[in-house]
Amino acid sequence: MLENLRKKQKLVIYFIAIIFILGMGAVGLAELLRPQPYLGKVNGKKITLEMYQSKIQDMYNRYAEMYKDQPMDDNTRKSLEGQAWQALVDDILWNQQIKKNKIKVTEDDILTEMQNNPPQELMQNESLQTNGIFDKTKYLSALKNNPEFFVMMEDYVRSYLPRQKLQEKIKAKSGITLDSLKVDYIKENDTVTGKFIWFDFNMSDPVTVTDAEIKAYYDKNKNTEFKKGPASRMKYIAFEEKPSDKDFAEIQKSAMDIYKRAINGEDFSALASEYSEDPGSKANGGSLGVFGRGQMVPEFENTAFSLKPGQISQPVKTNFGWHIIRCDSLGAVGPEAKIKASHILLSVKASDATKEELAIKAEKASKLIKKKGIDAAAKELKMEASESDWVPHDQEYIPGIGNLSSMVQFMRTAKAKTVSEMMTDQQNRMIIAQMLDNKKEYFEDFEKVKLRIKYQLEKEKKVANIKVKADEFVKKYPSGEYFTAAAKEGWKIMDLPLHKKGSNIPNVGIAEEFTTAALKLESNQTSGLIHTKEGSFIISATERKKPDLAAFAKDKDGQETIRKRLEDAAWNRWYDAMKKTAKIVDNRAKFGM
Repeated sequence: MLENLRKKQKLVIYFIAIIFILGMGAVGLAELLRPQPYLGKVNGKKITLEMYQSKIQDMYNRYAEMYKDQPMDDNTRKSLEGQAWQALVDDILWNQQIKKNKIKVTEDDILTEMQNNPPQELMQNESLQTNGIFDKTKYLSALKNNPEFFVMMEDYVRSYLPRQKLQEKIKAKSGITLDSLKVDYIKENDTVTGKFIWFDFNMSDPVTVTDAEIKAYYDKNKNTEFKKGPASRMKYIAFEEKPSDKDFAEIQKSAMDIYKRAINGEDFSALASEYSEDPGSKANGGSLGVFGRGQMVPEFENTAFSLKPGQISQPVKTNFGWHIIRCDSLGAVGPEAKIKASHILLSVKASDATKEELAIKAEKASKLIKKKGIDAAAKELKMEASESDWVPHDQEYIPGIGNLSSMVQFMRTAKAKTVSEMMTDQQNRMIIAQMLDNKKEYFEDFEKVKLRIKYQLEKEKKVANIKVKADEFVKKYPSGEYFTAAAKEGWKIMDLPLHKKGSNIPNVGIAEEFTTAALKLESNQTSGLIHTKEGSFIISATERKKPDLAAFAKDKDGQETIRKRLEDAAWNRWYDAMKKTAKIVDNRAKFGM
């Protein structure tokens, strides 16, 4: 019995100890169990708020260093923040690919690169030159004798060398052979120069396309031409950051003070140079030069043309702010009236209080949209909900919004009826969206492509009409008279300079049948009639250049130039594909960014 009691005591002690330990570590354990917030992810690699803020500060510092006398406005700030985000994403993608491709850089690699490949900018430094030419001896001496310079160069090389080796590895895998070089050489050096007759389909008699024909074309080609995806559609409400009446009233006080100083005899030009916020006229003492009616906004124009020479207006309100206008002189009168005027502009921007009120309104709208849906919310808020067209998932631009990566991500991943976080676009508008559709494939709406189909069918009918006239033309004239006769009949005769595979037909576009026929010609030879979807043509070759493969086989420099171009193209394709398939999560909107 005593033994059983002891066993129970041990269990109680263990139980108490566990509770005590857990209690002592509760906060720490909670921290471990609670998911840590992150700003984004790139293929699973987190981007923290601290990382982003640090990169933004780097961007700010570089901007301040490059543009010392130029203040940073909101648009610039937003652009730099976008660049900071993209730089973080790119850095992670590079590092992931360097690791995946097992790129190794040794200390010897770094030292060799430092010694043999100084950056071009450094080679322009006068202290490393002799008689204006880069002196490698001086450069190596600086590396040897200046520890700070050595460390700087070492850090610089260490940052880019792994990326350079990755590029070299991908290019080596591109499979560029001598045959590849020949194909490209032939394409670039197989050319024809001359002129051509274009039986332009725009010179056809009028044609008619019925609604039934348009619908029949759509139905026939629906699964090929009009099937698209993946893509998304959404509706959104935008809260524009603009000054309130109170903001205008506040600036009006300053405008009235300047106006009083001007009418009391102070020099208008000096006041404009000191106070005006119109950079275009400020440097000229506020002068706008001579202008006529219809060149300025109505409020400004009506006041300006009501003034007499030398007269100064009270502050005039426009969307730009408050203007104090002086009539310098008057020219013609009536509809052709001209005036020479100057102004002082005090711009009005949304105050912090206005911005805060707008943010509160947008936050309330977000809750309302989540509760009632965007249409009902817009109606209750007396606002208009804009609807996007289908936005392809491989597109970075959203019509009506612009480049907003967090919204692009929302459109790619959110399900129907999901409401977005509040996001701020490049115009400083706060935007809240609700997803309408997110589909792997969809069909373009008939009504939206109807005009496009009509134009295509009209063009086909016109091309067919012109084909008949072109056939009649070649039956009527011998080949030696084609160009003289075409000029008389009013057909278009155009120059054809150095035409080759992939070239556009001047003022026409691309037509493979045209190019194939042109490259079959010899110098001073004229083709027969060529029918294409762009109309009918006759080509005359005055000079025919063909690739010299024997010379190319000996031209090592030329081969290397082509190889580099093809390898660069292969690298760009690889890099674009890698970025396109990357899984990037952008949570900046959740942080109010």
